[in-house]
Amino acid sequence: MYTIHYSVGRRAKRSSGDAALLECRGRFVHGLLVLLSVGFLCSAVAACNDAKSERDVQARNVVQISDSAGITDISLGRVEELAAPELAAELVFSTRGLGIELFWVGDALLLGNGRLAVANTGESEVLIFSADGSLATRVGGEGEGPGEFSEITTLLATEAGFLVYDSRLARLSEFAETGRFLTSTRLDPESAIVSLRPLATDTAGHVLAILGEQRFFLPEGMKRDTTPLLSFTNLGAEPETLGLLPAKEWSYGSIPGGGATRSEPAFGRDIVAKGFGDRALIGDTDVLSLSVYGADGRLTRRIRGTGGGWAVTAEEIEASRAERLARLGSDAPEWYRQSVENAPHRDTHPAFHSALLGPDEMVWIGLAARLGEETRRWLVIGADGQLRGWLALPATASVLAVDADRFATLLRDANDEEEVRLYSLGPSRR
Repeated sequence: MYTIHYSVGRRAKRSSGDAALLECRGRFVHGLLVLLSVGFLCSAVAACNDAKSERDVQARNVVQISDSAGITDISLGRVEELAAPELAAELVFSTRGLGIELFWVGDALLLGNGRLAVANTGESEVLIFSADGSLATRVGGEGEGPGEFSEITTLLATEAGFLVYDSRLARLSEFAETGRFLTSTRLDPESAIVSLRPLATDTAGHVLAILGEQRFFLPEGMKRDTTPLLSFTNLGAEPETLGLLPAKEWSYGSIPGGGATRSEPAFGRDIVAKGFGDRALIGDTDVLSLSVYGADGRLTRRIRGTGGGWAVTAEEIEASRAERLARLGSDAPEWYRQSVENAPHRDTHPAFHSALLGPDEMVWIGLAARLGEETRRWLVIGADGQLRGWLALPATASVLAVDADRFATLLRDANDEEEVRLYSLGPSRR
């Protein structure tokens, strides 16, 4: 705060020089007052702009929640700008070093008794680990008898324990949390779809499902599969189609002499479809918009935001091609190597990487990451819709299952050896 002190003396007879001097001093004081006023004005404007900028930042960082006709709407804004505490995670156990060979892990489920169920799909079995990491039991095995499997695609929690869906047998088998076989139900022959993926089921017999990976081969170029969202009132009845969803994106090519190839394009898009008990989370990585449905097809929660979408750089394209060529090995035919080098790709990154559902409609969202980044940020949205915090996990890790205070991940090394890790989720690191 500046203060200007000045005084006016008695009026007296003055010379012309004195008058000029006084006029000069008056102009100086007036100019100084003008400058100070402008300075104060600029400071005030700057302060207002800073306050507005701060309000804008806060607005971007606040999750907005509303409710309409029983549907909870959650607006995240730009997810990379969300202010949230980092959550603590502690490794409980890892399957590495236990002498257990994992072959094509397809799904996992955190059980209520502290155990972890892992679908070891390549061996047609479900492994149940105790809370301390020891192997409690093996469920199933190759076969068509009660409690046996041909191809496991889904694990779903129930009040009694868990369900296992066998896509080849079109059969849901229920087990207690200990792994004891309880009962099984086959789909009606009229609706037994081999590639069905059940997402949610309830005690009234409703089942919400999509179709799994399609096996169509199309002309050269990129194209996305589609899948219907199916609602069964019971597995013995024809399902109702609730809508048609975009599914996995593929790149198609041709083989010399006839035939076709199919592979996942770099930076391609995919469907998000993950269930937990009587709820299912559905979305599309092209845009950050996720919906939670009940097993009866009723919409209960929507989550929207923006993220990812950055332009793919020339360096990322080159690195992606080099990585794919390295995985082929030296025995790959030259025509196939050339098809990989010339394969089409997306020009932008997906809006996000993946998402999955936990109890009471809590949601984990894996954000998009640049190629070569070692970690990926995961946002944890609580049952109340508020942002609980975030975790940084290895970029190559897949989160298999979550609950209120635990989560399980899957890692594959350079030799495609699989490792499942169980973590406990602690408070924030503030």
